[in-house]
Amino acid sequence: MTFIHAQETDMPEIMQIINDAKRRLQKSGIDQWQDGYPNEESLGQDISRGDYYLYVREEKLMAVLALVFDGDPNYKVITNGEWLTEDKPYSALHRVAVAEQELGKGVMGQVFKIAETETLKRGYASLRVDTHPDNKRMQRAIEKAGYTYCGHIYLENGDLRYAYEKVLH
Repeated sequence: MTFIHAQETDMPEIMQIINDAKRRLQKSGIDQWQDGYPNEESLGQDISRGDYYLYVREEKLMAVLALVFDGDPNYKVITNGEWLTEDKPYSALHRVAVAEQELGKGVMGQVFKIAETETLKRGYASLRVDTHPDNKRMQRAIEKAGYTYCGHIYLENGDLRYAYEKVLH
């Protein structure tokens, strides 16, 4: 398995996985990612900052994800709880999607492990992630990977997200 930085030339494959994920969310009645985001522009910004990655196994693209190491402004305020590591450096996992043909094969769990390994390599104390309140599938994957529910965060547009954190050793 390989964890590599995405390049602009990867955009068609990335968008295929993202758009498939958007359709799955819509079919499930979840309004997450239904407003045009993420799109080529936002993902292109992730790529140019070096924050977007591909998880590849046996030359097949399994998943795409942003792993951000410079904090997340949406995580400054948390309600209905608190972060496990309030004032320590953390990484944040965002805009993650698994390839349609790889669903149900444990790929999301592998993505968490890879993100945790990268976080530890950089000397960060924890990994944070958030998801839509109606995205039960992602909530289960997050909890199965050992993350603790910490409370609510709000995106810049005011949308509520459930926030999780895992302290890494």
